[in-house]
Amino acid sequence: MEAERRKNVRFIKDLRKYDAHGFDRRGLHENGTPYDNEGFDVSGYNFDGFDRNGFDRSGLYENGTRFNRQGFDVHGFDEAGFNRKGYDALGFNADGFDELGYDEKGFSLSGHHRNGTLFDESGFSIHGFDEAGFDRSGYDADGYDRRGFNKKGYNRQGFNEVGFNKKGRHLNKTKFDDEGYNKKGFNALGYNRNGFNKKGFNEFGVHENGTNYNALGYDMSGYDRSGFNKKGYDVKGFNRLGYNEQGYNEKGIDTFGYDKAGFLESGIHRNGTYWDEEGYGKDGYNQSGYDRQKLDRGGFDERGFTLEGYDASGYDEAGYGKDRYDRTGYDEHGFDRLGYDRAGFNRMGFNEYGYDRRGYDRTGDYRPFMHDYMKKYHYTLAGPDFETMEWKQILWQLFELEKPLYVHDEVQKKACVQQLIQNFTVELLRNASYDKGFAHPNMAFDCLKQQRLLSEKQYKLLLVLQGNRPVTAIQLNQLRKMVLQKISKEMR
Repeated sequence: MEAERRKNVRFIKDLRKYDAHGFDRRGLHENGTPYDNEGFDVSGYNFDGFDRNGFDRSGLYENGTRFNRQGFDVHGFDEAGFNRKGYDALGFNADGFDELGYDEKGFSLSGHHRNGTLFDESGFSIHGFDEAGFDRSGYDADGYDRRGFNKKGYNRQGFNEVGFNKKGRHLNKTKFDDEGYNKKGFNALGYNRNGFNKKGFNEFGVHENGTNYNALGYDMSGYDRSGFNKKGYDVKGFNRLGYNEQGYNEKGIDTFGYDKAGFLESGIHRNGTYWDEEGYGKDGYNQSGYDRQKLDRGGFDERGFTLEGYDASGYDEAGYGKDRYDRTGYDEHGFDRLGYDRAGFNRMGFNEYGYDRRGYDRTGDYRPFMHDYMKKYHYTLAGPDFETMEWKQILWQLFELEKPLYVHDEVQKKACVQQLIQNFTVELLRNASYDKGFAHPNMAFDCLKQQRLLSEKQYKLLLVLQGNRPVTAIQLNQLRKMVLQKISKEMR
């Protein structure tokens, strides 16, 4: 009981302790009321709800506005947001500087930073440029980046990174760059560098997504997996019910049984006779034996050509057949049915082995041709020292001599052989570290023979081929064997 009494006494004493303003823990002043001698309670507000500065708890002054007589609100800021010293809540005056004379970025009016330099911690000046003259976005005062391009991607001369101006003209004065691609990245055939056209398909009909169909489910020609286009017709022009846009099925019959000419299967026309209004019957011929296009039943006009312009042998006046190939098997562009021209190259400029007219493959490398050609005759190139443009050209000339054109054209064949020999001789002399000229090719042969770079048999072969006599197939084989042996390892 005594402990309980002492506890209550201590509690009463604690309640009667007063703070610096004379209030106890219950909020009663030492004068016995909830208000001090000036009329303010423990929270600092008087009976009317105003603090010593005249503001109520909501921040309104006793005059009913947010500002006191001096024009400052409860926080000490005027209507413009500045305190009595002229600084806003962040400590800046109307000019944007703090009491030490620095703006919010830390720069003084003179452009000096509070760190004592002309640049902030990020390395930028008061105007936002680094020592090299570029802003935080990487552009100079003129709007160009370190590489010399503006935000739109053009340099001071008006060209973008790949050399095109706003009008699509390249530095080379054309609409295509040196590789044959325009500003949008497509070549003259409509394919980009990856081989895809604007619709996302390559020349083989494969889409960029790896399938034969785009995101909407249509192939290169505009047909879905069921074979119908957006309008609901297949490649032949028929819908799922078997009728085309004109209302006829594949046999040319409408839903009432009439064909396009207006005849029933029995030959009766819509008009009830066997002849239409122009005098033609169901078979399309009039009583004189001619159709509407003035062709006889054989399909030929008076000059002996069909409506399509082909004679009885199947060729037009220009000498091309219906498949647009002439009698020699080439089309009007000079390509055969396999897509190769008379020199053996396709429209992309590559032959059946995948090499262009100079012996380069699709990646622009000529070395694969050299190895393939050597392998064809069971040789292996001796090493990288022979993987040169010069030796490639010699092998390419040998390859060219195998074409039918050179077999039948003795003049071209002779010229090619002599040029090949000249190139071959130069390379042998290069290996012999001999760089002087010769008054006549035969003197070069003599030099190579003396240095044992040519055997007696090889020497005589070159002398014969350098002459004016026609080149035989045997001599070509011997020449090829000599060249391949010079740049190869041991025969396999």
